[in-house]
Amino acid sequence: PPTTRKQSQIHRCCLLPAGQPPLLGDPMAMDTSPRLYRRLRKASDISIATTAPSSSKRMRTKEEHSSCCEDKISSLPEEILIMILDKLDARTTVTTTILSKRWLDLPRRSHTFYDLSIYDILPPRYHRLKKIAVETKASYEVVKRTQNLTDICDKYDRYNAIKDRSEQWMRKVRLLTPILQRYERLAMRCYVKRVNAFLLPPDNVQRRSFQKLRLQTFWRPGLDEWFTAAVGRWGVEDLEIVVESPCKQFGFYPLNRCQNVRLKRLLLSNFCHYYGTPPLFFQRLTTITLCKGSSRPHLVYDILRDCLQLVDLRLRDGPYSRAPLHVNFPNSRLKNLQVDNCDIFKIYLTSVPCLETFACRGQPTKLRYGEVPRLRHVSLNFLETGYAYTGEHDLVPRKNTHSLSKFFKGVPPPVEELFLQLRGHQMWMKPTAIISRLNNLKKLFIANVPMDWDTFWIFTLFAAAPYLQSLHVHVCPLSTK
Repeated sequence: PPTTRKQSQIHRCCLLPAGQPPLLGDPMAMDTSPRLYRRLRKASDISIATTAPSSSKRMRTKEEHSSCCEDKISSLPEEILIMILDKLDARTTVTTTILSKRWLDLPRRSHTFYDLSIYDILPPRYHRLKKIAVETKASYEVVKRTQNLTDICDKYDRYNAIKDRSEQWMRKVRLLTPILQRYERLAMRCYVKRVNAFLLPPDNVQRRSFQKLRLQTFWRPGLDEWFTAAVGRWGVEDLEIVVESPCKQFGFYPLNRCQNVRLKRLLLSNFCHYYGTPPLFFQRLTTITLCKGSSRPHLVYDILRDCLQLVDLRLRDGPYSRAPLHVNFPNSRLKNLQVDNCDIFKIYLTSVPCLETFACRGQPTKLRYGEVPRLRHVSLNFLETGYAYTGEHDLVPRKNTHSLSKFFKGVPPPVEELFLQLRGHQMWMKPTAIISRLNNLKKLFIANVPMDWDTFWIFTLFAAAPYLQSLHVHVCPLSTK
């Protein structure tokens, strides 16, 4: 306890809260010397200065955090945002539609081509695992080819001959399949949002027009909405739909009610119309490309029968078909026909009056010509592997000996330019004469002739073209001597 009057005054002043001056009615405070009061006031100021910044610092960090999380780009004027969008490519422009509602309604520069692929969203690990699965299946197919299965007639016996390798392949595929499917599901969620924001925006969005659109996706139920919106609403002229799954059927008939359909070129892969008559807008198409499951013969017949304005038809990577492909359409305006890697054993060009160019690549195919008065250019690029695949575990051996007359059956075509390329270590040409006379043939180009082949079959082809003006034979130097 204080013993003197001065110590009691100091004690009473120190008991006051920090920063609070002595009470006016207190006589002890009135007697406090100014020097002591100034000293106490300085101490209180120091305590205030040491305690106050903690709260202000917390307020400052909150303001900095809110400023970092704030979308400053969307707060820019629309003129600047439009300038930013004009500098971007078509794919990046589409991804900006899911940022916010304001970015969705902004007008965009009309690009001529948009490529929306699901593989741009899938992570690199998916592609690595997919490559492992494909390589595993390829090694399994190599074992099937190398086995001596020509004397085995039953397909179950052929399967038992390579059963061990098949079980090893299936075991690895079973482990990778659920992982790949999970990546595909996650990628499809993001892909659907992007395409819906691009093709199915609200009605108040500014109308844009583009010439070409490519959609590469996995199968989903709402795929028909994208097709209808692209053709009927946005007026696409060149459309490609690639479905990475087994072939699916779709009725294009709702597009018959659409007006001002400008679609001219169409590519379908594993995506085809229902059996029967194609929709009316198919009649205005000039170029059609059918890939994989979409190139089955009965689907090709429906298109050639009803698409009277069709000029260019291309068939790619078609499945195995035992039935021959008969092209007998006298009213067709088809000028260009390409068959690329389709397992078709026979092609009959019975009646195609306007056909000018025919190209066939893949397994050696028997060709029979009919009424093709305008056919001038023929390109045959054959690769003999020795086997044909009719199913997952069904391997049929093919004949590896062919005659040149196999490619010129029927009425001699009025061909002026012939490009011929025959490849495959299991392929052999019979030196037999060609019955058909190629009187109109003027240019002949034979590419990649192996060095271990004889050239007598070339002279038989030379003898069938009496008016030949140019002959070019290219010998492949990479083949074994």
